[in-house]
Amino acid sequence: MFAITFIAHGEQLADQEIQDIETSILPKLDVGNFEKKVLSPRAVDYYVNVSDPSKVSQQLKQEQGKHAYDIIFQDNDQRKNKKLFIFDMDSTLIYQEVIELIAAYADIEDKVAEITTRAMNGELDFNESLRERVALLKGIDATNLWEELKEKIELTRGVKELTTALNKLGIVTGVLSGGFIPLAQHVKEVLGLKYAYANTLGVDDENKLDGTTKGMIVNGDKKAELLLQIAEENGIGPKQAVAVGDGANDLPMMGKAGFGIAWNAKPKVQQAAPCCLNTKSLQDVLYILGYDDAEISSLTA
Repeated sequence: MFAITFIAHGEQLADQEIQDIETSILPKLDVGNFEKKVLSPRAVDYYVNVSDPSKVSQQLKQEQGKHAYDIIFQDNDQRKNKKLFIFDMDSTLIYQEVIELIAAYADIEDKVAEITTRAMNGELDFNESLRERVALLKGIDATNLWEELKEKIELTRGVKELTTALNKLGIVTGVLSGGFIPLAQHVKEVLGLKYAYANTLGVDDENKLDGTTKGMIVNGDKKAELLLQIAEENGIGPKQAVAVGDGANDLPMMGKAGFGIAWNAKPKVQQAAPCCLNTKSLQDVLYILGYDDAEISSLTA
């Protein structure tokens, strides 16, 4: 049995949208009869039997982006069997890109933002783009930098509710960021995550950023490697893992996880990711897991 979930970008799925789903989209999939479960005024599940999941997935992918709702297709038996959630940080758990916050602190935001955009769209190698951006930060006083930036961090709407629910469900959670460890650790503590990995900026003897990074680079391949490492440490199979992110460097970990969610992602990522969520709240991930509003209310309390 497979589940096809429709999640509205707005406040509800309109009657006309439901009618179009049931009389136009579903019949084209050749799935025969379906069972329906309303999760919310904004989200509806349809349970179907599918002989060729790959074909149905591609058909639904063609519908994605044409409507004011997202379409998620998955094996229903696996939905509530998730044991690990790994998140990107910048533009996923938080609204901002941390390196751009640092750049704004030093009034070089435009230079850094241009490189960031090209990297996230997959137009630049992540390692090289990181080196270029970090080099621009040389000379910034790090004495109060991280404490001041913590005050500027803005959590994505619904992320606190989502992580509260995941923790209640006993799901292992972590953040793998191409950003920087002081803020990744901060977000980890605020949200009650178990793991945080990110890059480390070098500082000189005067406690100023020296324009380099130290230690491992958390790029796309490293994120995928770390996801598998965390899964193994906790005795969790990769198929029980979910990866959530917005950038091209999140695709490798989505490929290793049993399920990947592109959150308001760049176009290239939306095309390649297993599913897309383009709503206003990360709490909507709980609909993807099959929970209805009553269950979500209990999980997020």
